[in-house]
Amino acid sequence: MANPQLESFLQTVKGDPDLLKRVSACTNLNAIAELGTSMGYAFSGADLVKHQAEATLRLPPEDLEPIAAGVELKGHLWLMRIVWG
Repeated sequence: MANPQLESFLQTVKGDPDLLKRVSACTNLNAIAELGTSMGYAFSGADLVKHQAEATLRLPPEDLEPIAAGVELKGHLWLMRIVWG
């Protein structure tokens, strides 16, 4: 189920180029959550993971191929990167 605080934060980010730059500069999802918290929103880094997973599951197959190839899709706020360790 969607977190209304997270949804509100993401809408704010999409409408504010300066805030989008600040989000883009965050090193991880917990840092994005900390930024949101500092602005009065209540969500966690784990909430962001769930949100992205749910959004990905709603995509049609033709949109999944570019993601698998590492292409950024318009409207997404960040890209997932796999780090092999």
